[in-house]
Amino acid sequence: MPAAIDDGVSRAEMIVVADPEDLAPYRARAAHLFVIGAPGAKYFAEGADDVAVPGEPEILFRRIRMYIERIDLQSRVERLNERVAALEAGLADAAHDVRSPLQAVIGNAELLARDNSLTPAQRECAAAAARQGLRAIQLAERVLESARRRSRTTIDVHALQLGALVDSAVEQAKLNARSHGVTLTAVPPSRPLEIRADGELLGRLLDNLIANAIRASPRGGHVEVSAWRASPKLVRLAVKDTGEGISAAELPKLAAGLGPGRGLRIAREIAEKHGGDLWAESSVGNGSRFFIELPLQPPSSRPRVLLVSDDARWLREIARTLKSACDVRSTTPSAAKLGNKRTDLVLVDPGKKTGKKLDALRTEAKDAQVPLIELPSEMAAARLARTLAHLAP
Repeated sequence: MPAAIDDGVSRAEMIVVADPEDLAPYRARAAHLFVIGAPGAKYFAEGADDVAVPGEPEILFRRIRMYIERIDLQSRVERLNERVAALEAGLADAAHDVRSPLQAVIGNAELLARDNSLTPAQRECAAAAARQGLRAIQLAERVLESARRRSRTTIDVHALQLGALVDSAVEQAKLNARSHGVTLTAVPPSRPLEIRADGELLGRLLDNLIANAIRASPRGGHVEVSAWRASPKLVRLAVKDTGEGISAAELPKLAAGLGPGRGLRIAREIAEKHGGDLWAESSVGNGSRFFIELPLQPPSSRPRVLLVSDDARWLREIARTLKSACDVRSTTPSAAKLGNKRTDLVLVDPGKKTGKKLDALRTEAKDAQVPLIELPSEMAAARLARTLAHLAP
């Protein structure tokens, strides 16, 4: 690997320093700071990423090699993820583009199936073609759902009318219901009811529940989709079918999304992303009714982080690293304060450790029980972002 004596000013992927008196100048310039010295706890507290005891060159070289191999492995994983994402995007594009021709095929096949000028055998063939077309379009929708789920980590919240959401979901599913001989009706709220939610995700939630209900209902059966205000802060949606019902032993497992199908699992995940819940009522011979309870406005799940520095480059780099997992705002040390804004974490530029304003911010953060950390490097920010992404629901 290329190496050189430190010039005291350049940034480096790794800096190895022996028995330093002050780590701050090195910490600000190193992606990975390796210290040779003892005791190790002191150096870790000052921001070292790794520490080796003096007089043990084999340990030093072994750890450096492990670090390089880890970076190489991370690069390979990133390249592999990019290839997988490209393949998934191509598959999703194909699934999206095939829906329109399939819908045309299904529509024409259904017309032929009702054409009395054809023989019964010909009409049955047309009906079979329509059924297979519906299966193909459902497969395309599942491919699109998978791609959307992998690409969406947060919900896109906006105002929407609950009644319009129910009406739209029922309208889109009527073709599928007619092909199964099932009557599908909507029962929207009696009064206009606005919620803040991700309309696309809630639409997919209802699509999955309605499709399950249609499959569960016999020919001549009935599926009802309803919505109402359950309390001052909660709304409920329900999808009711007239199928055979679910046994008491199987119902909790299916409602938890642990059954063989993906529809209920997807519906539960969407409800939980909105801070809501999903459950069901059913008994053998009496059909099933699935409930979704949602708050009028979903809670914010992303940590809110305050960055403090007067170094524009540091603020830009750290914010860019953290914004995928956090809501980030920044300020200068002279204007640093929590104020009345919700803050979960304060990150301070390690080069800005002193000053009355920073001392006041530390006191304010301590009183509010908000952690305040001197972030040692951009690599540490990347690690923090990954951790916060895993912790956030």
